[in-house]
Order: sequence, then C-alpha cells, then structure tokens
Amino acid sequence: MFSFKLFTIPIRVEPWFWVTMAFIGYNVHAGKPVVFTLVFMTAGFISILVHELGHALTVRKFGLPTEITLHGFGGYATFPPGKLTRLQSFLVTAAGPGLQVALAILVLTLHHFIPVPSRSLLSVLVTNLVFVSIFWAIFNCLPVYPLDGGQMMSAVFGPRREHLVYLTSIFVAVFIGLMSFILLGQLMLPIFMALFAWQNWQMHQNLAQR
Repeated sequence: MFSFKLFTIPIRVEPWFWVTMAFIGYNVHAGKPVVFTLVFMTAGFISILVHELGHALTVRKFGLPTEITLHGFGGYATFPPGKLTRLQSFLVTAAGPGLQVALAILVLTLHHFIPVPSRSLLSVLVTNLVFVSIFWAIFNCLPVYPLDGGQMMSAVFGPRREHLVYLTSIFVAVFIGLMSFILLGQLMLPIFMALFAWQNWQMHQNLAQR
C-alpha cells in the first residue's frame, strides 16, 4: 500500500487494487508480453483515479473533507455522512463517471491531433485508457446499488422510497447477469451481478424488519 496527495486530497492505493488490475490486464492481453499487462495496469490506475477525483473534487466543492482509496475492483471517496442534500449527493456521484468520460474524450482528441505509432506501447496505453474509462463509466452508471447508478437512483427516489432502490437493483442485476451469461457465455460479470443482487436483497430484508 502506498499513499500520496493530489490537489491536497489524500489518496491511498491498496495492494489488492494492483492484483485486480493485473488479473484483468492479463486476461485482456492474453498471449501477449507481460509489458502489455503493465500498460493496462497503468491505464486502469489513471482512469479509476480520475473517476474518484471526480467524486472527491465535487465533495470538496461543497465544503466537506474527503479522501480517496483505490482497492479491489475500484475505489471510493469518503466524506462525512448526512451532510449533503439529495441534489448534492446526485452531483457528487455523477461527477465520477462524468469526469472519466471527459478523460476518454480528451485522450481521443489528443490522439487525433497527435498521431501515435499504431504498434507502440503508447498506442496500447491510449487504447486501454479509453477502453477502461468508457467501460468503467458505463458499468458504474448501471442502476444497481451501490454502484454510482444505484446511488444516483437513491438520491432521486429519496429515503422514503429506499425499498424501490433495492428492488430495482435486484431486478437489473439479475437481468444483466443472465443476459451476459446467455449471450456472452462469460462468468465474471454474472458472479458480480449475483453478489450485487444478494447484497440488495439483504438490505431490502433489513429495511422491511425495521
């Protein structure tokens, strides 16, 4: 684990973040030299850090302290609970994927005006950076709690409709999991969707028992 600051925001990167990036990069670049995996890890680090900076910088814009942690399959930006309005909470959540998409657009624009040799490692970095940024932003905007999309849905519905957030999350997670297995024949996404569905079912049950 190592720590640093960016825009005075404390950032901590846990070892499992690198393990996860290495695993995904190895599968994306299967059969290619190890350096391609390292390039993917670099792209993932930059893109996901930008994503979390979107959250953190917006939190700080609202006058609250924040920290970023990169871990496992992503990261999070902390802030004191109960201090944001529903609109502020929505904006903080949306800023993450929003800034990440902006990064992809910026990289593509620079690549258009500054050509990069097609078979160079820099070209691989550009491709991976755009891929991770767009995929991660879209994935996080799925209406599945606790992904960004689920949190934005929670901000829109409000605390009185909390049960609808969990039920919608369960339905969407199960649907996406089944479709990805049936149409794509892959297991990683269905496993994640199953975990999200189970997590939301538990939260729904806890809510019903209050």
